[in-house]
Amino acid sequence: MKQMHIKFLMAFILLGSLMACSKDDKIDSVNIPGLGGETWEKGPLDFWLDSVFTRPYNIEVKYRFERYELTLDKTLVPVKEEKVEPVMSSILKTWAAPYIAEAGETFFKTYCQKQFVLVGSPQFNSNNTITLGTAEGGRKIVLFWLNDFNITDKPFVRQMLHTIHHEFAHILHQTIMYPVEYKRISTGYTASWNDYTLDEALEKGFITQYARSAPDEDFVEMVSTMLVEGKDGYDAIVASAPADAQTKFRQKEEIIVRYFKESWNIDFRNLQTRVQDAIDHL
Repeated sequence: MKQMHIKFLMAFILLGSLMACSKDDKIDSVNIPGLGGETWEKGPLDFWLDSVFTRPYNIEVKYRFERYELTLDKTLVPVKEEKVEPVMSSILKTWAAPYIAEAGETFFKTYCQKQFVLVGSPQFNSNNTITLGTAEGGRKIVLFWLNDFNITDKPFVRQMLHTIHHEFAHILHQTIMYPVEYKRISTGYTASWNDYTLDEALEKGFITQYARSAPDEDFVEMVSTMLVEGKDGYDAIVASAPADAQTKFRQKEEIIVRYFKESWNIDFRNLQTRVQDAIDHL
């Protein structure tokens, strides 16, 4: 009896399977985002980005959410469309325009990042830090936390621009290396930089906590801070450090100014002024 019950049950399952998989059944087409095949028509925002970034500088700006462009193990949200033009307009005025005015269009077109990916939320990390931007191979930069962007919030704007100038400085030193003596000015580089306070970083001659992570990061953090904070802002940071640390900052500053002139024929002081004027007049 038990064996007959099992045979009956198997026959019932087989019959159900046959009923569920008829050759005549139609399978609905399902478009899964991120697997390709999505289509969309360009709107006013796309035409503006093309005219301001893509055609003149061959820079692609991606704001529609494409998961394969981002780290897969993070929870992220798309950028709001109304934030895209204010963000990219600010970047154009405070990063692209100053470099073009000081070094020329050929320089900028040659070395600028070729792709921006915009994300609405910050990227939270397991070490209790927040990623505001990443760069890949000197050609792609991802900007996070843009849904909170407000052009009148100067600290937030400076924070975003810090990321842009940081990553562009990486491109420059990866093309022409800065003088090796820079690496010997400060000691105490560490992978656990986030375990130390800003005051502890300043005491050792590091302009930010992240500058302690490696000499290359130290260099680009100095460049970015000097440009985004301007001469007065940078001098105020240096003045808050102990006397021996101030000496280290001035040594690094001198090398950076010399590097930009000798390697790129850029007057760093003029560039610094142009960036500040642009930020002040956003």
